[in-house]
Amino acid sequence: MKWLTAVLTFVNLSVISGLLLGMAGKGLNTLTAALALVCGAAFAVAAFLGTSDPACHEKTANSPEPERKPRNATESQPNTGIRAALMRYRRVWFWAMAACFAVFAVRSFCWLFYIDGSDYKIQSPNNLGDLSLHLTLIKTFANGVPLWPDNPIYVASKLRYPAGIDLFNALLSLVHVDLITGLTWVGLVACLATFYGFYRWGGTFAVAGFLFNGGIAGFQFFKTWKFLDYQGTAADIAHKPIAWKSIPLSMFVTQRGWLYAIPAALVLFWHWREK
Repeated sequence: MKWLTAVLTFVNLSVISGLLLGMAGKGLNTLTAALALVCGAAFAVAAFLGTSDPACHEKTANSPEPERKPRNATESQPNTGIRAALMRYRRVWFWAMAACFAVFAVRSFCWLFYIDGSDYKIQSPNNLGDLSLHLTLIKTFANGVPLWPDNPIYVASKLRYPAGIDLFNALLSLVHVDLITGLTWVGLVACLATFYGFYRWGGTFAVAGFLFNGGIAGFQFFKTWKFLDYQGTAADIAHKPIAWKSIPLSMFVTQRGWLYAIPAALVLFWHWREK
């Protein structure tokens, strides 16, 4: 968890430093953004060196139970076979979940916002309204408005949206990281952090629970054998809407604050359990 803690600290302290420097300087610029990122990197190194992970070399959430002596030979034979099978295939489920999570991450964030000819396109229909708001907030911060800014959408009101991750992307934009590249890499790193956090906290079962939480509604595919949007009316088989919402697709991709919040929560859960 040392690397995960360092990454989260880098994002956290970069945003806090950028906010303080922006408030002191009446807005952000390239110099203050670079200084905020350097401060975040310094705190990240301190977090990496200060985090202890005694369990990383001893056990993981998926480690098998310690062997116990059987009461008799009859109990020993079947239990030994089951335990040997679990030991042999225990990594198969890990790599299966890793592959599924990688497919989700690449598909969702490498085409999060992209250019097709002369058009700007968004991959997820769930993200049409959300991403436009996030792009507006990123550009607002990057344009050097005095912090804390007014709401760029609603007139005569202060911005009350939790825009920390958008402020982080604005810092990247100010140090000449392309906007689409920044959005993509922040999403991919957040996916890696989320996967590792879930694995260390609850093993492959926790990863699967997050990734496949839609339940049996997803099995509508086996009625049509077509890849359709089974949350919408296009795939309505019985002329009834399916109230199925996938947390990764409907919240993790669209509500960008979760890119930081979920890995941070998993670190706290892991730390609480270790104590």
